[in-house]
Amino acid sequence: MFINYVKGLLIGSANIIPGVSGGTLALMLGIYHKIVYSSANLIRLKKVKEDTIFLTMLSLGILTSVTILAKIFKSYILDGSTRETYLNMLFIGLTTGIIFKLKQEIKTRNNNNNNSKKITKYFLFLIGFFTTLSLLLLRTYNISLDISEYQNKKSIKYHIVIATSGIIGGCAMILPGISGSLILLSIGTYKEIINIISQLNIIPCTIFGISTIIGTGITILIIEKTINKHFAKFLYLSIGLILGSILQMLFTITKLNVKPTLTLKISSGILFITGIYINRILESTKK
Repeated sequence: MFINYVKGLLIGSANIIPGVSGGTLALMLGIYHKIVYSSANLIRLKKVKEDTIFLTMLSLGILTSVTILAKIFKSYILDGSTRETYLNMLFIGLTTGIIFKLKQEIKTRNNNNNNSKKITKYFLFLIGFFTTLSLLLLRTYNISLDISEYQNKKSIKYHIVIATSGIIGGCAMILPGISGSLILLSIGTYKEIINIISQLNIIPCTIFGISTIIGTGITILIIEKTINKHFAKFLYLSIGLILGSILQMLFTITKLNVKPTLTLKISSGILFITGIYINRILESTKK
């Protein structure tokens, strides 16, 4: 039971960092499918007790992580320094390891060599890749919502923006390779969301939390049906999304303008390899 809380802590930390996907980390931890099916069962009121315990412990971990780490990340890590570079390199290593795992899963599951189906799968891979790439373009050209227009934090418009951000972020955070925080950064509400969480503003936090749950719930039901009927295609789409997320993290590093010293290069390389190695260790513990 406690291990699910710890996994929630890890997923929550991933959801705070722009470019890092909580869904990808759930895949790495081996609980992605359980999250999808348990959430879908709970929505349909099936196996309520068993799934409620699992999701409650996981959610408490995520909530604890987001609440505590939002302040730490805001003031100490996500400050354009070498610390942010190191953190991104570690997650790039972790994410790269996931791609190898998914490719292996495709090989073991894909027994049909029909060319038309292969074309469909590669097409889905490209859709996934260019979806995350489009977020990168939005970030590059600073195309985002100007949240400063909604300075009155008691206005209906402000709360609608927060609710919309929650729904969009919730839809994104369960998809492998899609970073909910990067989505919020792209639409211009990331800093505001981090502020209301770190300051524990009750009303905006509640609105954001409920809308995030709604967005996540809708996406989970769609993913569940997709996995049941088109699992191999879902894997190809996921690989495209995850590969695109690696480019996003690399882009984040280049934008930090940190001096590329020898120490930075060696440390980054070590953290990248460490990320891949951690992934392999976690994978071996599931066998």
